[in-house]
Amino acid sequence: MVEALLLGEDDIDDVIRLYSNYAPHDLRSPKDPLWIRSHIGIDLFIFGVRHKGELIAVAWVAEKKDFVYFTISNDHLILKNDGNHFDSGGFFIRPDYQGRGLLRILTAAIFTPWFARMHITNPPDIWGRMMGHKSEKGNPLFWKEVGEKLTRISYHSLLEPPFGVMEKMIWDHWPRDPIPLVEIPAAILEQTLGVSFGPLIESKNRLISWGFTEVMNRYVPTSLNHFMCATKENFLGCVGDPERFFEDALSQAKNSLKNV
Repeated sequence: MVEALLLGEDDIDDVIRLYSNYAPHDLRSPKDPLWIRSHIGIDLFIFGVRHKGELIAVAWVAEKKDFVYFTISNDHLILKNDGNHFDSGGFFIRPDYQGRGLLRILTAAIFTPWFARMHITNPPDIWGRMMGHKSEKGNPLFWKEVGEKLTRISYHSLLEPPFGVMEKMIWDHWPRDPIPLVEIPAAILEQTLGVSFGPLIESKNRLISWGFTEVMNRYVPTSLNHFMCATKENFLGCVGDPERFFEDALSQAKNSLKNV
């Protein structure tokens, strides 16, 4: 049996167990059970896929107060904050289920409810990003070589506060004056600007090819990778009937897992 659904309070322990037991430590996800319980269904929405009752895939959408990002204008890097927005992340499929085409049903489990069920009119856009190029120690290379020096905040320190606070920390400590690109080492720009973490490039390209998400000219402050955005217009324009899309994705998942 395969289910793709919006998760609730009774699923929180399974979500935490999946992330903590299998996911990379730097995957963006809320980790405090008390925080999750106080926010789920309010400004945190967790979507998952279950197979024979076991949670095998998960992702989240959260409303955040600070949309902090870079733009590039006149060969300068400029930090902006657009305030409230809906961020997404934590896309994860359990390792023993990877390679079975389950990204499509996980995506359907998010976008169909979000754009066709949960919001009657004007559903908010969903923003997201992939991990960017990493340093030898596994931290974002751009932050290690540039961000940490400008803010005096290590990437580890950015991860310590509660979920959703990182963006405000960056906004509060980053210099307000635009930074000339020539002041950033050319080798760092070449390795980070718009560059996704290697193992995730295939998944990123698949999402883009489906047409659900659009690569934007906004850049992640920690990695300098692109932000991506999913809108109702793009989603419905690609799938036509969202419920049919969901059922087709679920059927594909069932076929993929019928012998598992």
